[in-house]
Amino acid sequence: MKARTIPLLFLFVILILGAAFFLSQKLIGGNSERQFTRAKIVSPKTASSESDESEHVSSGIEAEKYETFVPLLSGETLLSTLTIDINNDGYDDEVIVIRRADAQTIFIVPAVLNPDTGNYTRLELISTPFTRMRTFSYTGMDVTGEHKNALIYQGVDNDGNYVMEILHCVSEGGSHKMVSIGKFSCDGTVFIQQVERSESYELSLSKGESFSVWVYKSDRAEGDTETSAAALNQIQQEYRWNPSLQHYTLAQEIKVTAGRLAAKELSRIQDGTVETFGAFLSGLWYKTSNTDGNIRYLFFDYDNNEIIQLVSDVQEVYEWEDSKLRHNGIYLTAVNADIMSLTRRFDISLVNIDEIKVSLRDSVNLLIKENTMWDGEYKKMSLQSTFDSGTKDLMLERYAKQLLEPAGWTSSDSSVSFNFEGRRYSFVSADFQDYGVYSLQKIGESYVIQFCPDSETSKLNEYYELFFGTKIVTETVRGRTVEKSVTDYNVIMFTPVVITPTECFSTEGKSYTMSVKVLGNDIL
Repeated sequence: MKARTIPLLFLFVILILGAAFFLSQKLIGGNSERQFTRAKIVSPKTASSESDESEHVSSGIEAEKYETFVPLLSGETLLSTLTIDINNDGYDDEVIVIRRADAQTIFIVPAVLNPDTGNYTRLELISTPFTRMRTFSYTGMDVTGEHKNALIYQGVDNDGNYVMEILHCVSEGGSHKMVSIGKFSCDGTVFIQQVERSESYELSLSKGESFSVWVYKSDRAEGDTETSAAALNQIQQEYRWNPSLQHYTLAQEIKVTAGRLAAKELSRIQDGTVETFGAFLSGLWYKTSNTDGNIRYLFFDYDNNEIIQLVSDVQEVYEWEDSKLRHNGIYLTAVNADIMSLTRRFDISLVNIDEIKVSLRDSVNLLIKENTMWDGEYKKMSLQSTFDSGTKDLMLERYAKQLLEPAGWTSSDSSVSFNFEGRRYSFVSADFQDYGVYSLQKIGESYVIQFCPDSETSKLNEYYELFFGTKIVTETVRGRTVEKSVTDYNVIMFTPVVITPTECFSTEGKSYTMSVKVLGNDIL
């Protein structure tokens, strides 16, 4: 009995072990199928490879920035893109700005989206008079109030004229084309007068009021010169949308004479603040009638609180201490910078936008003959108005002289430098050098420098508004030490702007604050 039991037990154990081995192989085989991986080569990263990868990503992002869905033709370079629904079908179309190899001016290419295929169909090229993107802008706007976007481009051409054109996309025979509904050009400015529209318009329940276009230009008859009296007259034109003609037509024209412009300017000067009147007085004035044959000059510097009397080669400097406005002028009290006990009072009456009447009296209250020779009417050396008379501007001359500083100009961290010599400039930074010619001009009340580089590529904007810096100085006045802010002519700030013939506006771009280069602690 025992002999039979042992083989049976041995067989039973073998069967259990075999089943366990089979199950374990099944489980291991299933796992290997699920966790099967392929071999790969792993390369260690170095600093250079990381840099290459980051540059590749950066270049990819940069390329996306300039991508367009509109097909470009041979010889075309993409400059800018704008997404806008121009055919009023509810789908976003695209408008691009290009430069062609066979032309200097830039072109606009509208393209309409086909929602069935997803492709863009180019419309006819729109030629513009602009050669630089910095003097050009374009946008979309519903100017007619018909819930239909218009394409609007505007800017200043090479002749200094302001140009604006408004276009609508129309459909004819199943195809689209852009039609001009208004084109304006003048030596002044053009702008669209926007008005508030009703709530029903905003909800697309009704049409809205159309926007007018205003054109401001100087009134010059044939044969008139720039400095003639007629050249100071102004024409203001209002163009309104004509639905029946589908075009902007002249609605009214207003002729404003130089006298009316002067009256408006006089009203602005007399706004009741000393600051405005002081800014008007600032500058050089000359006496129109001089009985002794010597021309007398008065120089008012409101920012630095100074009044200077100049005749022949003799000058007296007075500290501008107090100001009191009156009906048609201002009373000024000033103290002689050398003889502090001498107080002089200036009674100034406003005659015209470039003319004042001055009466002087000293604190001793005695009639001094020399003072009476300063009394009389004075004219300003430069007429500062919207339509300039072409006379010299002292501040513009100051900028022109200061820029030619032989030492040159540099930023606070010495990373950027400017040098001006004659009519040429050089701009040097850590990674870029730019050379070309420059010019200075006064636009409205702003002083602007224009850079024209020799090369096609430049990191500089075309126009910058100039500002002198300021600094705090201490001085002794009547035995007291006081601090005051004065103009620092060794610091000039360059702020990027776009211009019209009458004013300038801040724009995108880098501003530069430049100082005269120094050697040690002394200005060269």
